[in-house]
Amino acid sequence: MHAQPFPCWYLYALDAAEPVHLLTDEGQPSPELSTEPARLVAELAAAIHATAWQLGEPELRCLEQCIALQRWRR
Repeated sequence: MHAQPFPCWYLYALDAAEPVHLLTDEGQPSPELSTEPARLVAELAAAIHATAWQLGEPELRCLEQCIALQRWRR
């Protein structure tokens, strides 16, 4: 398996602003991201972070692509 990523690694770039952390230090969705679709992306990142240690490389890449697609649909 691979090392568990730190919650602070996940960033979300809001329009014309500094990137915001998707997760808190505890791995929960950031309260700063309360509007859709940012909230959905934060919830997806939290779910992936919670189970990442159980997933293999192909599954993690698939989920990473899903998050990237959600981000660009906003």
